[in-house]
Amino acid sequence: MRTLKKYSLDKKGLPTAAAIKAYERDGVVCIKNAFDEAWVAQGRRAVAAAIGTANRSALREDHVESGEKGLFFFDTFLWPRLPSFAKFSFESPAARLAKTVMRSRGLLLYFDMAIVKEPGTSAKTPWHYDEAYWPVSGTQVCNVWMALDDVPEETALRFVLGSHNMNQDFKGIDFFTKKGMQGQTNPSPPDWDKETQGFEIVSAPMNAGDCAILNFRTHHSAPGNLQKRRRRRVICTHWFGDDARYADKQWECNPNERGDNLVDGGSLECATFPRVI
Repeated sequence: MRTLKKYSLDKKGLPTAAAIKAYERDGVVCIKNAFDEAWVAQGRRAVAAAIGTANRSALREDHVESGEKGLFFFDTFLWPRLPSFAKFSFESPAARLAKTVMRSRGLLLYFDMAIVKEPGTSAKTPWHYDEAYWPVSGTQVCNVWMALDDVPEETALRFVLGSHNMNQDFKGIDFFTKKGMQGQTNPSPPDWDKETQGFEIVSAPMNAGDCAILNFRTHHSAPGNLQKRRRRRVICTHWFGDDARYADKQWECNPNERGDNLVDGGSLECATFPRVI
């Protein structure tokens, strides 16, 4: 399996023209050293606060595979209740990276997310694409997936290059039960480990501070973390660009946050999805 190429930032700390073209062509681009050591440290503090029992939320999900000790953890919409996440989501380079790659004039924050795979978990992130879970439409919607730890090949994200251009819609898959989201009638996503359909699948090993920026229709997955000592901690920030609109989907979404008095086909800007740029 080929490794996804990493792009450097330009002198202004922004993605280069080549990186933007890669994102548009492939539906994903990997940026090296996108976040400096100070932001990596800030992200680690934020994740530590999120995983602490004192800050447990109804949106948090913990999963341990039968017979294992390793934890697969994630939590969403952290910025309204944790100052450490608010600082990261609103002040880190993530917003400028997303805005530039999507060629958007403005930017709304959809939600932030902490993901932790502790050593010794075989729990995989199934093949999926984000738009299947979200009540949104448009083309300028992306996820900035930022590594807080070195991510070697054996636990790295996998991407199906160009899959954001597929016309077929698929259902969202629950990460832990592997069942489809309630009320969704589309077929399950392809098992890209077994059927490539002419697409190329690449892996994205990263160093702490690197990030992948992926279109919300790009199919991706991740293995478990069978390393003996190293955690895989991640912060994802999700962004709406100029053409993103509210889509009042009549089925279960994840997260199932519908914003504040939004109208189908209308703007997503509201207190829950605030303007950052």
